[in-house]
Amino acid sequence: MLVCERNTEYLDAISRLRVIDDDFMRIVFKDKECLAQFLEIILERSIEIIEWHVQYDINNILGRSISIDVFVKDEDHYINIEVQRDYTGAHPRRARFHGSLIDASTSFPKEEWKELPNIIIIFITEEDVLGYGLPIYHVHRTIEENNQIFDEGSEIIYVNASIQEESALGRLMHDFQCRETREMHYEFLRKRVGYFKETEGGRREMCEIWEEIKQKGIIEGEARGEARGEMKGMVKSIQKLMIKKDYTLEEALNFFDIPEEERPIYIQRIIS
Repeated sequence: MLVCERNTEYLDAISRLRVIDDDFMRIVFKDKECLAQFLEIILERSIEIIEWHVQYDINNILGRSISIDVFVKDEDHYINIEVQRDYTGAHPRRARFHGSLIDASTSFPKEEWKELPNIIIIFITEEDVLGYGLPIYHVHRTIEENNQIFDEGSEIIYVNASIQEESALGRLMHDFQCRETREMHYEFLRKRVGYFKETEGGRREMCEIWEEIKQKGIIEGEARGEARGEMKGMVKSIQKLMIKKDYTLEEALNFFDIPEEERPIYIQRIIS
């Protein structure tokens, strides 16, 4: 077991953590009560969480998959919470894509369309990525001709953490960016964050989590390195076949049975 008190590198990293750091937010929101109180401030209503997951993967066999920071089910909605630093990570089309995969993963064959669950996508952003100077943005589809809500059951919410005014939401966003628990307004966050930052058990737990992340990163890095090495070797073999045997690029790719979906990568490396 890792001895936190002797690992100054990890202890320093823990001291600098904020809830707006997505990895830490996932850890904080493993606590159901803490998560519920956060959502009640954002949604301005009481909420009864039925099920929740952190770092929840939705796989898409036909294309891009997603890993959701926090995924919640209440009585009426599926709720996706994401922390994003900039516009690129919180692009409106990302919200659209997340919604589409949630729809696909929560609907069933022969289910009536009216039974498709309501979904809410929440982006917490460190800057005002939409640029209108508002603390929160609620986005719905509307009918152009009469500006009425087109109620298809989805909502996107952008929370601008750069505005920390004297309101319930502003105080929450202030707390999201605090490194010191004594500066926080909300007891539920101060208590939860304080456990990981200020208690021996919490710091040890964080150290163990980070050690797991570090080891996973090393393993994944080694795997990527091996894959890069294999590709580099294959590129050389393709080039050798083209030069010495006068194969065309297509013939060389066919000779080595390079899958169609991987060929653009090989072609780019060979011609560059």
